[in-house]
Amino acid sequence: MAVWEDVVTTGLIGTDRRPVPDELPRSWGAELEPALDPAHSILMLAARHRALARAGSMLPSSAPGGGAPPNGKPLAGQTAHEILARLLSPPQVDLLNLWLRSAAEHDQLAAAAYWTPLAMVAARTTELDRAALAKAVGDRGVWFIEQNPQWTRLAKSLRTQAPDEAPLEGHTSGTEVTEDAVRANPKLILRPGVQWTKRLNQTVLAIIGSGQLQQFGARYAAEVGTRMPLQHYELMRSAAQQIARQDVSLTPAGLRSVREALLALERTVWLRIEMRSAFSGKPIMVERLEIPQW
Repeated sequence: MAVWEDVVTTGLIGTDRRPVPDELPRSWGAELEPALDPAHSILMLAARHRALARAGSMLPSSAPGGGAPPNGKPLAGQTAHEILARLLSPPQVDLLNLWLRSAAEHDQLAAAAYWTPLAMVAARTTELDRAALAKAVGDRGVWFIEQNPQWTRLAKSLRTQAPDEAPLEGHTSGTEVTEDAVRANPKLILRPGVQWTKRLNQTVLAIIGSGQLQQFGARYAAEVGTRMPLQHYELMRSAAQQIARQDVSLTPAGLRSVREALLALERTVWLRIEMRSAFSGKPIMVERLEIPQW
């Protein structure tokens, strides 16, 4: 029975001085054809043996990597993840931050299927709350992000970010801002630590309904919606009714901008109501407001 050394020897000294082996091991998976040129047969045997040796050899190995840490917190429910899917298609960073902070506030985690989409958004923009993201994906999710070399900077920031303890709901205590001050500068209401009151909320709604913010109204209203106390949701209903019957006339463009602002405000606040229900498991006890056409 021929062995590999026989093939090597024949190849070295030439087929005119040594014949091609006629009996081959079955493991080589080769049967020589007598009609083939001897030199061609030797080359074919060498190629087949090389392929067999490579296919049957052990692959290079390395030390095993560290295992993924466990996640001790429960996953958010299906309804919460349905909301998250909506906010990711397409990504709405401001609203995603609300979801991540809600998940962190309720000590619930995003499912692993959403780690990659969330990491992709965070890698593209610094506006996504890193601290809330780290808490929402948990130690296992941060470990997962660390495995991708393209997310090295993101993973490092997730490890070093301190948790954001700012509450989602409107503040009931903190810096006092007067109604006159907000009328003079509407953005004062967006400062951290502002004490939201019913009258202050009504003032903000009046500013939005006046049309004075024009094309900036929708953006301003959406930011207000991230901070407005959820118990003030019903104030929007009376504000919308008041705008519909107000004596001060607005141009058609002005009415459109006011309606777009109220829609942005209502969508944001209602999303927070949905998220609170999804994470807490409590039913929504308020009827959703429909902004009418004017």
